[in-house]
Amino acid sequence: MWTIPSLEDIEDTLRDPQSPIGKRMRAAYYAKQLFLDEQKRIREDEMGEKKEKDAIDDDDDDDDEEEDTNNNNNNNSSATAVSSRILQVLCDQVFVKEHGSLLRHEFAYVLGQMQTEQACQALETLLQKDDDCVMVRHEAAEALGAIASTTSISALQDTQTKYQGICNELADTCRLALNRIRQQQQQQQTGSNNHLDTTVVGCACMMAPYNSVDPAAADPDHVNMTTTQLGDLLLDSTASLIDRYRAMFSLRNRGGVDAVQQLCRSLMDDTSSPLLRHEVAFVLGQLQHPASIDALEQSLSRLDEHTMVRHESAEALGAIDVASAEEWQRIEAILTKYQQDDDPAVAESCIVALDAADYFNNNNIVTTTTSSSTEDVDEIDQLSNNFDDSNNTSPTAPMSFGQQKHDTNSNCKNSITINNDGIRKQLLAEHFNVVVVDKG
Repeated sequence: MWTIPSLEDIEDTLRDPQSPIGKRMRAAYYAKQLFLDEQKRIREDEMGEKKEKDAIDDDDDDDDEEEDTNNNNNNNSSATAVSSRILQVLCDQVFVKEHGSLLRHEFAYVLGQMQTEQACQALETLLQKDDDCVMVRHEAAEALGAIASTTSISALQDTQTKYQGICNELADTCRLALNRIRQQQQQQQTGSNNHLDTTVVGCACMMAPYNSVDPAAADPDHVNMTTTQLGDLLLDSTASLIDRYRAMFSLRNRGGVDAVQQLCRSLMDDTSSPLLRHEVAFVLGQLQHPASIDALEQSLSRLDEHTMVRHESAEALGAIDVASAEEWQRIEAILTKYQQDDDPAVAESCIVALDAADYFNNNNIVTTTTSSSTEDVDEIDQLSNNFDDSNNTSPTAPMSFGQQKHDTNSNCKNSITINNDGIRKQLLAEHFNVVVVDKG
């Protein structure tokens, strides 16, 4: 199956601002997945150890119990060491301005999705750096909300107060983060999910098929609202930002072309909050629906639009699950046009989206299967719904940038083979899991 880069390779890539931006982006998500896998392993080992102890009531088994405990402790120590290294490199590199604002904001996002309180100090410091990029600081605030540690309340409150009316996108992000922390506190105090996180059986808008930690929860009461009514709430500038966010995530979870159209309406018609519009674009990237192409193109083309909105629109375009070569060619033309944009974050977002599309075979790059065993092939078949299970050079539905970003790289095949001609293919030659073939 797809080769997971070594931890050393991930660290080296993340520490090198000269490495191709697509490779650094991919390394950040490999790092996140590796961190979450290691944390899961620690929890499973701890649960297994507890079950073994509970099951042992014979003194003759004491030696075996001690050996198992030592093995689990060794495994946990190894997993903890890996997790610490991942956390350290991301916390270090999020401050390295040579990476650019796009990558640094992505590092902050990944730290939030990892949901470890050990990242809070770095994120709080980043949030409070007055001379740093607003987009990066906004992502630090959102990440603190995802982690939901009460230790971050003071930094968030101070920043919200300081920037209210001066930089509302930053102040509003802090408000959303504080709201999420309060919700998590309430859950812990009651010992159960609160009203806003309770799943309503049979209500599509409450059954989120996404693994992201969202800045606001969908509202169960939205089961009684039509898709158009949710769209109206999302576009209502007199409603609270939190209520509008909840409507947005309810629309995302409900899915379908009607929900996509309401989200696109907000992206196009809202004039009250660039923060909201940027999140709408992010959600459209999660949905990956071709019905959003027009709106995302218009959003990207607005040169007076906020950087956060334009960059997120570019990445969302790269995430679209295209149904035809014509659709992809259109998206490719749009992204190619703006990869020379004067705004570095916008230009880099277009480059990343094009790079990922090349990497995952949206652009006629040959995929190869090099599995050495039947078990490997079976594992690929179970993991992948997006590729044929044969050595076919034409995948039926290529993996999109959205799947790379919002899922993992684990449901790809072993490697891609490229000819080393052309600028984009030369960049790919430096990426993970790439086999270069010289033209003879």
